[in-house]
Parts: sequence; C-alpha cells; structure tokens
Amino acid sequence: MASRIELNPLVELSEQQIERLYGSATLSPGDSITAGSWGTWQLRYTAGSYGIDENGTLLVAWRFATDWGRPQTCDASAPNYVSARTDSRSCQVAPRFDPKGYIRPWRACLAIDIFDGALLPGDTITITYGDRSGGSAGTRAQTFVEKAFCFRTLVDAQGSGQYVTLPSSPTAEIAAGAAERLVAIVPSEAEIGRTFGLVVKAEDGWGNPAAGYAGKIVLEEESGSIANLPDCYTFQPSDRGVRRFGNCAVNRPGIFTIHARALDGELAGESNPLKALSTSGSHRPFWADLHGQSGETVGTNSVRDYFAFARDYSALDVSGHQANDFQISAPVWEEIKAAANHANEPGRFVAFVGYEWSGNTAGGGDRNVYFLGGQGELLRSSHAQISDLSDLATDRYPVSDLHQALAGRSDVLVIPHVGGRPSDLAYHSAALEPLVEVYSSWGEFEWMLRESIARGYHVGVVAGSDGHKGRPGSSYPGAGVFGVYGGLTCILASDLTRDAIGEALMARRCYATSGQRIVVRASCEGRPIGSQFSLDHPPAIDLEIVGTEELEQIELWRGNELLRSWPAIQERSPDQLRLSWKGARVRGRARMARWDGSLVVEGGRILAVEGYAFDSPAEGVQDWTPNSVRWRSITTGDTDGILVTLAAEADTILAVDTPLVSTEISWSDLGDNCKRIAAGGVGLELAIERRPFGLQDRHFRVNYRPADSPAGEHAYWIRVLQVDGAKAWTSPWYVTH
Repeated sequence: MASRIELNPLVELSEQQIERLYGSATLSPGDSITAGSWGTWQLRYTAGSYGIDENGTLLVAWRFATDWGRPQTCDASAPNYVSARTDSRSCQVAPRFDPKGYIRPWRACLAIDIFDGALLPGDTITITYGDRSGGSAGTRAQTFVEKAFCFRTLVDAQGSGQYVTLPSSPTAEIAAGAAERLVAIVPSEAEIGRTFGLVVKAEDGWGNPAAGYAGKIVLEEESGSIANLPDCYTFQPSDRGVRRFGNCAVNRPGIFTIHARALDGELAGESNPLKALSTSGSHRPFWADLHGQSGETVGTNSVRDYFAFARDYSALDVSGHQANDFQISAPVWEEIKAAANHANEPGRFVAFVGYEWSGNTAGGGDRNVYFLGGQGELLRSSHAQISDLSDLATDRYPVSDLHQALAGRSDVLVIPHVGGRPSDLAYHSAALEPLVEVYSSWGEFEWMLRESIARGYHVGVVAGSDGHKGRPGSSYPGAGVFGVYGGLTCILASDLTRDAIGEALMARRCYATSGQRIVVRASCEGRPIGSQFSLDHPPAIDLEIVGTEELEQIELWRGNELLRSWPAIQERSPDQLRLSWKGARVRGRARMARWDGSLVVEGGRILAVEGYAFDSPAEGVQDWTPNSVRWRSITTGDTDGILVTLAAEADTILAVDTPLVSTEISWSDLGDNCKRIAAGGVGLELAIERRPFGLQDRHFRVNYRPADSPAGEHAYWIRVLQVDGAKAWTSPWYVTH
C-alpha cells in the first residue's frame, strides 16, 4: 500500500498523486559518493500538473548535520558554486542559499524562486551543485558516511508558503574514501595474565572507517611483553575496515603501546597506552562517549547503528544516546529505549537510556538526562516538533521544573552541557547534577567547571562528542559547524554494569579528555578523584599521567587559582616559534571564531612549518615561503596554531595578521617569554612564544603536598596538556580545611 502524506487536516494524497500534482526529482550521477570528495552533481526537477506558480519556490533541503560544501551563487570561479536553469519559456528561475530555510532538521536549503511567469507542467529545473563551467573546482561532498543522504525536494506550487515533500526526493550513499591511517585501541589498564581486546581500524582522511580496506598489517610491541599478539593480519571484506583481536595478554608490569603498520609501508598507527598491573584495584578505567544523536532526530543513521558503532568501531565501554526531546515522538522514544537495552551487555558494553532536555537558554539551557536502569519517562522541555499532543501535560519547563519532577530519585543523572544552547548554571540541582560537560565536538568549555566552582557547586567533569555524524567515540569534526574532535570520559568503576558505572558517575569518579585515551591515575590523601572530605593539614596528591604524546604541562589548580605546574620553568627551543590562538566568540551558537591569517618574517628566514592542534583537513597551513605562512583555522574554545622553524637574528620581526588580532614583535624581545594578546569573547587569545619543550616524556609521576591549606572548602583539580594540544581534566577533590 502506498504511504500517505498529510498536506493539511482535510487532504491526504498517495505518493503517486503527489508526484502527479507536484512533480518529481532525480540526481545525476546517482551512484555512491565518496565522503569529502570534490565533484559536480545535478538535481533535475520535472514539474507536475500544478506546475509552480509565479512567486512559488522549489526547495532542496539538507539535514542539519551535513557538512556538504556551503552552496554559493555569486562567484562562478569559486568552490561550491551552484547554478539553476530551466527549459521553461514561460518563467525565470533564480537560486539562493538559505541556511535556515525549512524546519529542523532540514534547515539548510537551496531555494529556487520562480518569477516573471509560472513553471508549467512538464517544465524542468536543473540545479548544478559544483558547477565548473565558470572555473569552479566543484563542490565538496559531505565528509562522513551515510546510508542514504537525502536531497529533500519540496515544492510550494501555489506560492502560499506551504511546502509539499516529493516522495521521489533523491538519495545517495555517502561512502568512505581510501584508508589513510591505522588506529589501534587497547584498554587503558589490564591485569597481568588476563586477556584483553585489541581493535585495529583503517580510517580515511575524514575519520570514516575505510570499509573497503584490504591491506595486510603487522602488529608489534617492542618489548615482546604481549602474548598472542598476531604477527600480521590481512583485512577481509567482512571486516569493513575494523578488526578485533580478543585474546591478547600482558606478561609483566609496565606501560605498553602496540604499533600497527601496513606491510606496504603506507599506513601506520599507534595504540593508546596500556598500563599492566599485577592486580587490578577496586576501580578500573572504562571509556565512554555519553552524548550523541542519530537520524531519528537531528543526527545520522539509526540509533541501533549508533550503539553498534560505539561498541564495535570505537571500542567504547559505555555510551549514551541523547536526542533532542522536542523531536522525540512516542514511537521514537520506545525505539531509543529498545535500542539501548538491546545494546546493553553487562561486562562488555553499557548503553544508557536517556535524552537531551533541550530547553531554551532562558529556561536553563541544555541538560542530558540519563536513566540508570532500562526504562525512563520522557519529560520534554516542549512539544515544539511533536504533532501528538496527548502527553503535553508531561512537559517540564523551565529546568527547575524538571529538577522538581525528578527529585528524590536515585536512578536518574542530569548533566548540564553546551551544544547549540549553553546551560545556565544558575539553575542547579546538587542531588541530580554531580557533573558538567567541559568538552565536546562543539568545542572546549572549561568555563563550565570554573563557574560551577565559583558558585560553590560540587561537580565533576565529563566530555563527549554530541556527535551528529553516527560516529560516537570517533567523532571527527569534518568541515561544518562542529569545531573539534569529540571528547571522551574515563569512568573509574568497580565493574562494567549500569549500576557500577552509574555509581561512579554520581560519585564524580571520572575525568574528561579532548578525545585521547590519556591515562590519569590520581588520588588525594588516598581518596579517588571526585571525593569530598575534611583535613587539618595540606592535602597530599599522588599523580601519575601517561600521555598519548609527550606531556607539555601538568597543572594543579585550587579552585580557579593555579597552585603548581610541572615543569615549573619551561625550557624553550632556540630556533622554533609556536604561534597559537584559542577561544570562542560567545558561549552560545555563534561561538565559532575564525582565525584565518598569516605570519610574515622580516630579516629572517622560515626553514620549516607544521600545524599545531588543527582539527580537520578543512583547516591548517595553506602555503608557506621563506618569508611568510598562511593558514585557515577556526576555534570554538580550543587551541590551534603553527610551529615554525626559523633562521632568525635578534632584530628579526615577526608580523602576525588575523581577523581578531594583528601584532608584531622582534625575535629578541620575545626571549623566553610568551606574548599573549587577549581578543575578547570567551578566552579569545593569540600567543607568540618560542616552542616549549615540556616534560619531554609521555610518563609523569609526582607526590605533592602544597605548603599551605587556607581555611574553608577548596576544589583541587588537575589539568593535563600534551605537546599536540590534547588535554585532560580531572573531577575535583572537594577538601575542607
């Protein structure tokens, strides 16, 4: 039976009737599209019997999450140029791009306006994405894979503002490109003699699993301390770019990494560090991405695909799925719960049932709600996009009403976060909100922790992806609105079950990273991170860090005061410059800061240039000469930059020009200092310095006791910075002196 689509409360039409009246659309070429590739695609619309009247419009809408090159209609020689033409002799057409042209999640629209007459039945409109006739390089396709990317085609035939979606809206598969790197993932901790799993995957340049990879790889651990590690393996079609080896074991204590390399020498990767112990402690580290969405709301692919990717491709231990509440219909909520319960497998993988309470900023802003069991009631912030109003009375707004509705429950966890909307931390429930999210694909939000501490809250920290691309735990930013690689949370729990993971989160026994599996083993007076206690002397902090790259700086904070850093004094390179920039414009949606700029060297010479902490292939060094460097960069709270090797004299001048800061300084005046220039916003800043050497080791251990202990309660927490810009933050210890 043909599906039926409601146009208004009085009229229902079949798909065939819609196509006869409103027309049809096709895409050419219509075969699989390689993620991130450049090309030209034509969408051809044929008018139905209604035609499109003068002042009517044809819309082609994309889902919010896509990062397909932004269409532009002004410069035929520039990338992403789009054109529209018609064979009609009775009207004219004109294209325009409207980033908010239709209803969420179909926001980004190419609109084709009809004027100087009407489009008649059988007339066609041909839209050319990436029209190269004027010299354009074409358009860049979406950078992440999708089973059915839709060019949703809508018609306002009467010029009334009411659009009808064509059932023939074209779709195309977005497929991964060729493998460009290998990624290896192991547990952060393993008991000697106990087996553990090793996951190796091939990724394309945009971070998609390279499903077609068929190379032969070699696996190596230089000390020979890992038993049952295969010498080599040839990827099979059934692997789809990822392979799990489940019978490895460590035979002695130590810190180990596994190297994977293709036998042809083109691809290589290194695992995160694994710390081997004689016996496991009471709490083991489990890695989580607690936050993301799928295609049921504003994301990509299905919620079942989402949990499968988290478990099988990202080798996560824990995952949550947090769809926007105002888009979750009753059937979708039932599917979210069913998918989480199906994926949940104690001892192997924990999947939480939950949603994102997506209230307006004025009502408290975004919160993620997690039910620590297998069920939960959907208490929405609104029914903004829900047509069934039968459960309207269950809405809870503002967030204080949600807090009140959940009060007294021990099976619910609420985490404020920053996505499109920032959380307003003036709203707070101490019993329900033990954590704040300081990092996600949207950017870095350390201010969430700092403001919470200033307000006297007892909160720990988590990080996640808030990914919309169907890749929880491996959420690369692509080339769209997401600024950085998604974060991860390390949860220190007694077991891999919902109860144990939930208990650890409620106890703040967790730390956050910018997506790297940095090992942080820390205690204060023998108590784990997140603890709250009293002392009559300064607290002794025992700290061990194992980075995924060399460590640049370890910092101990007391509240918002930097108490101690290691190394105490940075040694710096005599001939290398680090130019970096960071921050966000605002806390809200428009936080993205553009730093496209240049460095000009006068009286010296540039010998080499490399990028520092850039987040995607859409950013980075564009070109350089012996006297200048140009780059493209955005920040959303995070840091980007460049490393420049110089042949410089004392009077060599370094001139920096960006949209936010322009300055110059001589090489001699720079010395061993770091010149910082604030640029407003939320921590916007340019930093010019000789490259710091840092700790020159991936492993750091210290036992430290501050000299003083001021009266009152203080939050002690650790921040880790690696030489590649990666970060980690611990939940604080709350110590009363």
